[in-house]
Amino acid sequence: MNFDQQNIILQLKKSTAYSHSVYRIKVLETHISWLLLTGSFVYKIKKEVKFGNILDFSTLGLRKKFCQKEYELNRLLCGDMYQSVVKIIQKNGIIRFVDLDEKGKPLEYAVKMIEIPQRFRMDNLVKSGSINKKTIKSFVDILVKFHNNAPTNNKISKFALPQLLKKKFDENFETLSKLAKIDPIFEFKLNSFLKDNYHLFNLRIKESKIRDIHGDLYLKNIFIIGNRFYLYDRIEFNDSLRYADVVEDVAHLAMDLDYHRQKHLREYFISQYIKNSNDKNIINLVYFMMCYKACVRTKVSLFRATEFDINSKKKIPFQREAKNHLRLARKYLKLF
Repeated sequence: MNFDQQNIILQLKKSTAYSHSVYRIKVLETHISWLLLTGSFVYKIKKEVKFGNILDFSTLGLRKKFCQKEYELNRLLCGDMYQSVVKIIQKNGIIRFVDLDEKGKPLEYAVKMIEIPQRFRMDNLVKSGSINKKTIKSFVDILVKFHNNAPTNNKISKFALPQLLKKKFDENFETLSKLAKIDPIFEFKLNSFLKDNYHLFNLRIKESKIRDIHGDLYLKNIFIIGNRFYLYDRIEFNDSLRYADVVEDVAHLAMDLDYHRQKHLREYFISQYIKNSNDKNIINLVYFMMCYKACVRTKVSLFRATEFDINSKKKIPFQREAKNHLRLARKYLKLF
């Protein structure tokens, strides 16, 4: 049997691959992973990809390492939603998921999670009109507590030095330029702000605002059930994307609320975060960082579009996403 990843995913669409009852098997795909939803549990498999210095899942050993890191990082904000790391083996001619300590040569590894229905994902709750100021206030309480308790030290703090931020920004726009022709005004304005505000970024370091944050905090990475919030999918593949100013988490979510046409909730979220955290300097940075985050999401959407044939209609939603994020980024240029 051919054990390449595509074929393994194909075999995992069979109920025989699971040791538990399966309601249905649905496969979701991102630019770096596959998610297999079964009704009770979801399994996340990392793609065999490497993106420059940002992400490296190119070997089985690395994929195991980052599955374990993802599990460890996300237990903090999600508890037992993250169940374990499992391996995929072939046993009696059947490809299936088993525990790590079970016999059998691993073909792949996966993170096993309790499946939460997609209707409880925050972007879907926003679309259904289920998110109000009370929800945002409860969310801010959790986020501020998480940020206040998140680790910080000299190693973490150095990632917010302006010269390292510039490197991160330049890398984003270098990748973007390979995917589409982008107006240079975005890179120019962001770098100009960096250059002109060294004192502000150094102050953030002195105020211990550089922490081990979530790193990818937008609506699709939050589940809400009743009073329980699950801030999942923290970045595991690159520490430098998590070692950042807390404003990056705030800006990413604020930008995404704007993307979902929830300006009133965005304004309330930012003001509530500042009030709760007493971090008044955030207001001097948040629109700058929202512009950057909109450019990052533009890059991700354009990258997803490249995964399909040039004439495929599947490209269209991702191209539209990219266009809308870029439009948002342009609006923010006037605010910092």
